[in-house]
Parts: sequence; C-alpha cells; structure tokens
Amino acid sequence: MNESISLSVGQNLKRIRKELNLKQYAITGGKITRNLISLIENDKTPLYEDNAKIIAETMNIALEEKKLDIIIEPEDILNPARYDAKKRADEYIEELKNFLDEKNFEIKEEKLEEIERFLNHWNLSDKKATIYELIGDLCYYKHDLDNEYKYLTRALDYSFIYPQKKDVYKIVLKLVANYINTGKYEEAIRLGNFGLGSQKEMTDRSKGLFYYNIGLAYSHLKRPDNCLEQVNMAKKYIKNVNDNVAIRIMILEGNSFTKKKEYDKALEAYAHALEMLRDHQNDYEGLYLVYINSIEVFINQKNHSKVTEYLDLIMNVFPHLTKMPHYITNAYLDVSDAYSFLKKYDSCEKYLKIALKSAKNKNEKELQSRILLKMFDFYTERDEDEKVDYVMRELTEYISNIPKDDKTALSAKLILYYLKDKDEEKAKKLAQKIINKGGNV
Repeated sequence: MNESISLSVGQNLKRIRKELNLKQYAITGGKITRNLISLIENDKTPLYEDNAKIIAETMNIALEEKKLDIIIEPEDILNPARYDAKKRADEYIEELKNFLDEKNFEIKEEKLEEIERFLNHWNLSDKKATIYELIGDLCYYKHDLDNEYKYLTRALDYSFIYPQKKDVYKIVLKLVANYINTGKYEEAIRLGNFGLGSQKEMTDRSKGLFYYNIGLAYSHLKRPDNCLEQVNMAKKYIKNVNDNVAIRIMILEGNSFTKKKEYDKALEAYAHALEMLRDHQNDYEGLYLVYINSIEVFINQKNHSKVTEYLDLIMNVFPHLTKMPHYITNAYLDVSDAYSFLKKYDSCEKYLKIALKSAKNKNEKELQSRILLKMFDFYTERDEDEKVDYVMRELTEYISNIPKDDKTALSAKLILYYLKDKDEEKAKKLAQKIINKGGNV
C-alpha cells in the first residue's frame, strides 16, 4: 500500500483522528493541550513517544465508549506505514467475513499463504487475533478440526495481549466446542470453567452456552449427574424458549436422564424439546437430535414399534441433514445402530458403509475408528470372512496414518513376541486386556 509514502507523522496523526471521527480535544487525555495536537498535525513540532502513548490510550478510551472494536497503538501513529498495514489487515478481515457470509469455506492455499506472509511481516497482534479467529471459523465449517484448533489457539494467544478486548470469551467458547468435537472432553471442561471465570463482561446467553458445553463434555464422559448440574445452570441464563440453545439444553437433560435409566424423565424432556421445536420448523438438526435420543430410550425399553416409528421420522428429516456436515456421519451411524436393534441387518450394513464413506470424506478420524470397529464386530459375529478382510484392509490403512506412541508400539511388539513364541494364549489375553481397557497396556 502506498498511502503513507508522502505522509509525515503529524499528517498521519491527523489522518487517524479524522478517520476515527475524533476531535483534537478528545485525544488530549487531559495531559497534553489541544494546541500541541494542532502543532503536531501541522508538522510544527515533533511527536515524541510519551505523547504518542497518551494520544493512543485516549483514542482507545473514546473508541471503547463508542463500542468500536478498534485498537490504536503508539506505533500506529509514529509509523504511517504500520497504520497502512492495519488498513490492509482490515481488507483481509472483510474478505474473510465475505467468505463466511457466502458460505465459501474453501479458502485457496495461495490466499492463506499471502495472509500468513503479511501477518509475519507486521507485528499487528490485534489484527492477527481477528484474522486467525476468522480462518478458524472457515476451518470449522469445512470440518477441518485440526486446523480450526491451530488458528483459534493463535487467535486466543494474540487476544490476551490486549486486556481491553471484550470478546475473548467467544474464542474460548469456540475452542471448547472444538475440544468436544475432537473427543477431548476433560480439556473442554477445564477450558470452559476458565472461560466462565476469565471475563466479567459476558452476555447471559454466552454464560449459558459455556454451561451447556461443559455439560455436553460431562455427558460424553458418562457423568450424567455432573451434566445435569451444568444443565440447570445453563437454564438460569438461557430462559427464552425461542432460543434454539434452550432446545439443545432440554435434549441434553433428556440424554442425562437416559444415562441414569430414568426413562420417563428423559422422554418428558424430549417431549418438551419437541414442543419448543414447533416454532422452529426448519431446525432439522434439533428434530434429528430429539428423534435419535428418543430411539435410545426405546431401545433400552425394548420397544420395537416405537423405534420403527421414530426411524421413519428420522428418514423424513434426512434430506435436510445432508446440508449439515457436522451431524450427518453421526446420523448414519445412529440409524445403523437402530436397524441393528430391529435385526434389519442389510439396512444396518448399508448405513455403516455410508457412515464410513462420509467419515473418510470429511477426515473424521475418531468417527472413522468407531465405524470400523462396529463393522469388524458386525462381520465377525456373522462369520463373513471376506468382509472382515475388507475391514482389516481399511483398518490397516487407517492405523498407518495414526502417529505411533511408545505404548502402542509396546502393545504390538508384545503380541508379536507371544505369537512368535507360539504362546497364543498370552497374546489373546494381552489383546483382550487392551480391548477391555479401551487403549494400550
């Protein structure tokens, strides 16, 4: 950018002040005079760093009062080229926002590299926080959870440099969701509690979202009592029944009661959620969650007719779920489980295969491993050796892409040692121990 080539420091101060719609008297901070500001802007006296700090601090107070998310640093005033760089960063920010608005989540690698080079050249921490958060959002929508985590973590790091930044908790909330989506439930709980205590100026809805997400993490850890505590807290902050988060809270409550085997309470919560959904006719995700969670209750109650009825309801919303990439793989897997309960094994296998294809296409590693294990059990129970071989090929390809750790290597080597030593019984016991423990030795 060439705007600043002919600008002096004084002219740059005047440019910044006018662009921010601030009067000369409004940037004195009560420590310097309006006359001095005028002299500086007209290049009749130099601007020293101490005065630049006073002006920048005063500008930031005025901008905060106007509720503008803009931060001015002394270097922005003293270095016209740096201020130009900030304006270029704003152009990148608008470009990324447009990508999100247009649902164009596939940002080109060349564009990403261009932005990275720019950010590496200029030490613009406030802009880096915003840009990295937006890139993280793009990664979320294309289900690139590893890169979402990378960019959101960067955004959070740069946000902490500016204590006056009011919405850091929004980045924390996104990271909590990322931890849940990647199976890091303990980390989600710790970060969620940190987020709740880190900033006082947080909306009630955001507080409710934190409690909801912490509850969701507890639910995944099969700790329903802890989950219900968080649900009750979330309800205190999100009371509007027209808020779709309120619906999710009711569904989570029902899920917790299911885990406690209190099925009547679970179905009551789902019925309440369904009633709330009458005013959200296009919330197909919400409908799916109510139906599939209800099916879990009916399976536990061995109620075949209700499972069949609710499977039909799910099939009605399936065409809309395909537009929601974050749920569709789980939906295929859930439907497969329901068909397995009904002993409709052809349909069960069909949806297992569809789920595997979906997980591979979206690089959902945790789901991929769950699906492969389900397929392995499904085929071995039916002695379908050829199909077991197919699953083993898929598993081999999947395992080859998993970073090896010492425990995994030790487990594999011990099994190979016992097999080589013709001690198949020890090899079987070790393998069974690993399976039962859900991990390595």
